[in-house]
Amino acid sequence: MIIEFIGCTGAGKTTLMSEVQHRLAGRAQAVTLFDLVAGQLGLRRVVHPTVRNLIQDIVGLPFFVGSLHRHRAFVVLALKTLTRHESYTLFTLNYLRSIVRRVGTYEIVRRCNHDRIVLVDEGTILSAHILFVFTSTVYGQEDIEKFASLVPLPELVVYVKAPVDSLVRRSLRRGDTRKEMKSKNHLLVEKYVSRAAEMFDRLTETERIRDRVLTVANPDSNEGQCGAVADRIAEFILNYGSGVEQLPAIPEKQIEPAPTA
Repeated sequence: MIIEFIGCTGAGKTTLMSEVQHRLAGRAQAVTLFDLVAGQLGLRRVVHPTVRNLIQDIVGLPFFVGSLHRHRAFVVLALKTLTRHESYTLFTLNYLRSIVRRVGTYEIVRRCNHDRIVLVDEGTILSAHILFVFTSTVYGQEDIEKFASLVPLPELVVYVKAPVDSLVRRSLRRGDTRKEMKSKNHLLVEKYVSRAAEMFDRLTETERIRDRVLTVANPDSNEGQCGAVADRIAEFILNYGSGVEQLPAIPEKQIEPAPTA
């Protein structure tokens, strides 16, 4: 069972995913995508993000090549979308590399998860972020729908949301912010964040994806609120996972943080 966390930069996906994994421990076999991939090489303890990506690149590449016949239409769509960007830069090559890595590691999970819950924070659906956000090219609903119709899907999508102003503040504070926002230019960051928020809202309403989406509100970085949201997500996953063989449609549901005392 693959569970992908999606949302804008600064939404708190990775932190929330870690909290959820902690709460699932002892109640289910839950691992992160990196643990599953790097475990094949005995490299789970690697923490540097660039090295972690490199490990996934290397391990995932053969799986990407071996599954290309199944995902060809999605890969072609990604390539065509990248060619519509206004310029070709090192970022474009990194985007392409990211697509290859995400499809490859998706296939690893499909073949090697052995009934485990696999938590993913840089998955196939999040590819929409690099395809549609960091560009001035205008994309319409038709483009979003086409992406949704072809992207390899997890069983469950946890969409982590927060107000745009909170996302901008968090993005400006981050030490590991995306390369596209390294300048810390407030207007530029706000532009990208607003564009991403709109894109994810539209993407999670598409026909093929919407029944797999659990939307969670993560407006603050308050530890108590994050923990409360993680508790509810973990319970939802366990309840949903009990019927994983049938993969029933997920009812529309939005989790708000519990009120603080």
